[in-house]
Amino acid sequence: MKSKERILIILAGGASSRLKKSLNDVNLDQNIFDIAKRTHKTLIPLGDDKRPLLYFILQNALIAGVRDVFLITSPENSAFKDFIESEVFKSNFSDINMNFAVQYKPDDREKPLGTSDALMQAMDQHEVLKSKSFVIINGDNLYSVKSLNSLFELDQEQHALISYDRDALNFPHERLTKFALINVNEDNHLVNIIEKPPIEEVDNFRDKLNKIRVSMNIFKFFGPTIYPFIKNCPLHPERKEKEIPEAVRNYIKDFPNSFYALPFYEHIPDLTSAKDILTIIKSIPNSNE
Repeated sequence: MKSKERILIILAGGASSRLKKSLNDVNLDQNIFDIAKRTHKTLIPLGDDKRPLLYFILQNALIAGVRDVFLITSPENSAFKDFIESEVFKSNFSDINMNFAVQYKPDDREKPLGTSDALMQAMDQHEVLKSKSFVIINGDNLYSVKSLNSLFELDQEQHALISYDRDALNFPHERLTKFALINVNEDNHLVNIIEKPPIEEVDNFRDKLNKIRVSMNIFKFFGPTIYPFIKNCPLHPERKEKEIPEAVRNYIKDFPNSFYALPFYEHIPDLTSAKDILTIIKSIPNSNE
């Protein structure tokens, strides 16, 4: 049964530390530099109209029929609330119901516990997410309307992710090697997500079309069946964080051939380092640069 509701969760609780550390590596407008230094990268002004990446994410979501958005932030989220209260937001996204979820970190940690912990806290704060299907995305990637639609059009109980052809991603090779690889079977069901495999083993993960597939962290989940795996996600042995891919790996161990991987061939604008600010400015809609 397909779900009529289209719910989008946006992960925007990170500290943007990698981007902030690289700000001196590029020649940015001083105003953009100052904003990037003090706020989340999703809110950095881009393009001729100086609208943040979050604006373009919401624009694509709206076109894809999303009406309910849950934005996961850190407790210091006043900048996000200012954007939601701005005239730009109100005049363009009056059809979207915005909800905030806050990821709190344990008292004994400097950083939050990871993306799986962020999703668990959002589902605990908004019980509706435990009974509905939803798509969850990174707040620093601009996913296409087509990719959002393809996930929302699946049956509501179907778990899935987008499986990107690595050849379509216009990133430096060094960055491509850092993306998680996707291993699928003949029917495009997910077999595994492999974090940073050794370079000499990469070719072992080619699919039936001889393509290397990567994850760009866009998932579709059904709340009732994914929540136990999100809640019980173990800590990564090295990073000491709870990450969504690990919860997914545990899910497919218990339910093989149940997690669909949709093959896609397209580039995804990504805001990881300061250099990406200039790249995205050139690629976003309504920019003359």
